[in-house]
Amino acid sequence: MSTYLGWLDISTQFPSAPSAPASLEPAMGANVSANTNPFTGQQQTYVWGPGPAELSVSMPSMSKANGQIWAAFFAACNGTDSVFKLPAGWCANYPVELTTDGTTPRYWRLRSNQVHWTIKIGKIYGITFELREAM
Repeated sequence: MSTYLGWLDISTQFPSAPSAPASLEPAMGANVSANTNPFTGQQQTYVWGPGPAELSVSMPSMSKANGQIWAAFFAACNGTDSVFKLPAGWCANYPVELTTDGTTPRYWRLRSNQVHWTIKIGKIYGITFELREAM
């Protein structure tokens, strides 16, 4: 493991199989909050700029052995604690979504402290996870 500006970079442990996601679903949030006066109903909003990029990633079906490697990766992430880069091949295929300028990979972390996956008959794993850009 190596460190990057105080963040844990576990990109060397990112599972290598399957080599690409089945699909990526990008999302963009906004850093906006609001409060409403309970007496007048008037609302005041606070805008803090664009929010971090988010991704929902679905991997192709995989064997039990590969599924267990992914489960170990998620455990090593320790929820939202760890920050990592996605593989270079992924970034090359999705430069707008996964890089800052078409070549520089973004840093990501799990979106929540919980990750789910499915195990189908025949011990075939289906893995979907959500990421948020590390700011």
